[in-house]
Amino acid sequence: MNTIATESETKSTKTTNKTQRSQTERAKVSREALEIFENDDWLKIPSDVENRFQEQGYGLMWVRIMLQGQDDFQNIGRKQREGWEFVQADECPEMASGFRVLDKGRLAGCIVRGDVALARQPIEYGNARRQAMTKRVNDLEEAVNARLHGDRPDRRAPITDSSKTTVSKGKAANFDT
Repeated sequence: MNTIATESETKSTKTTNKTQRSQTERAKVSREALEIFENDDWLKIPSDVENRFQEQGYGLMWVRIMLQGQDDFQNIGRKQREGWEFVQADECPEMASGFRVLDKGRLAGCIVRGDVALARQPIEYGNARRQAMTKRVNDLEEAVNARLHGDRPDRRAPITDSSKTTVSKGKAANFDT
């Protein structure tokens, strides 16, 4: 009987050790999982990297290089015509260590995350693009307003503003006393 008690004590000791070990592992996994989910923006460019490139006169952006598993040459070409250049791993080693670096092809040495690659553009190009887009939007807005409020509306497709605004009040409050 003494032998049986010893065996059951041994089994409970083993079970306790396993439970303690799994709790430790579970706590470790939870911390790792927490870190992953706290940093849910996997395309976030660290501020120190952005600041360094801004001091050099560049803005950074992720540019799509693949679409549905195929190289997106059309988007790559358009972005390169707009002045975007792909950042090489040796230009930004802190990003290269945490991201994938292409080792072959026409984008060899670029920092890649999923289907996008890190690119830089001179800040003056970005400012010029913003000004051009603002001018374009303002011109379109003026054209629409001129068409709507002009002296000679288009008879083929008349546009009228027939909306009415009315204000109504509810009944006065009646309290039983």
